[in-house]
Amino acid sequence: MTRKSRKSGGQTATALNQETVKSKSTRRTSDAVIVPEPKEMAPVMMGVSVSERSFAQPRRSVLGTIGRFWGNVTRDLPSKFWDGLIPMAALVLLTLTLHMVAAPIQGFWGISGLLVYLVALLGVGIVLLNHAILQTHSEIVQGWSGLASGSVMWVVIILSERVGGAQVPGATILLLLVVIALVSTILWKSVFPIGVKFFVLTVFLAAVARLWIGSQQAMAGIWPILNQTLVISGYVALGVLGAIVLWILTLSRERVQRLWAALWGWFWALQALAVFLGKLL
Repeated sequence: MTRKSRKSGGQTATALNQETVKSKSTRRTSDAVIVPEPKEMAPVMMGVSVSERSFAQPRRSVLGTIGRFWGNVTRDLPSKFWDGLIPMAALVLLTLTLHMVAAPIQGFWGISGLLVYLVALLGVGIVLLNHAILQTHSEIVQGWSGLASGSVMWVVIILSERVGGAQVPGATILLLLVVIALVSTILWKSVFPIGVKFFVLTVFLAAVARLWIGSQQAMAGIWPILNQTLVISGYVALGVLGAIVLWILTLSRERVQRLWAALWGWFWALQALAVFLGKLL
């Protein structure tokens, strides 16, 4: 009896265990059926979903680009004005003023008055050139002096045609360019200080601008259809001038670089003024 009771008790316990396991599995199955599957949601990282991050990344990149651009503009901003933009504007105003003053002087005092004016300008140019070669000055002062001296000397060269009563021919300007280029190539690195480099390149670029625009004007006089190319040259000059201004504000790093950029800006400004004012400078 005892063995049978023990055996029946063991069987009963086994049956109870099997029923418990079945109930648990049934409950799990029922839970799996009852609980709905979760909807697909965008994964969340740091409290922001991937979809939101995908929209935020382009916005952040744009804001970062704007921030870097503005940072480049504001870096060394006084130097960008004093060593780049202001010299460029000063050269343009100086060239225009010296040309405009010559007409009333010639009208009031005649050729003798114009000759005195040119001699005075020549003296100013020599004084400025002397400051451009003095080693006691900084490179920026020498560059300023070279730019001013070159622009003044160029005005003297161009206005001297009014004294003789004949225009400077294109062949003469071309010969002048060749002479300046050859001499400068030999003396540029070994002899010329930075002030003389600015002086020589100022005269050279002014002659190039006058020869280029003057040849286009002469060709447009022969073939009127070429007037469009002259206007296009003016707009190209304005575009390059704007690019130089943008480069000074955003990409320039050194003061001397900005001064060189001011010289090239003056060169393109001369072409634009010659096209839209109809007068060679």
